[in-house]
Amino acid sequence: MSTTETQVVHQEPKVEVTEQWKPKEPLKLSGALDSIKSFDVTPVIGREFVDVNLKDLLRAPNSDDLIRDLAITSMIYRCQ
Repeated sequence: MSTTETQVVHQEPKVEVTEQWKPKEPLKLSGALDSIKSFDVTPVIGREFVDVNLKDLLRAPNSDDLIRDLAITSMIYRCQ
């Protein structure tokens, strides 16, 4: 019996850049989180909110804006 070596070649997928996928301007905050008490932990980690419950943010009438701003700023949520 003979053994055959198989060489695996990795190829990057070809992605076509279209108008739809071109980089856009940076996301802007809506200001929905401005009324919530917070402090900056570090420039890399982001901001920490102390007296807020994520459940309340999700149930708020402006929950879309709150969660979007939370995602944009890479803020951490501190569970107590």
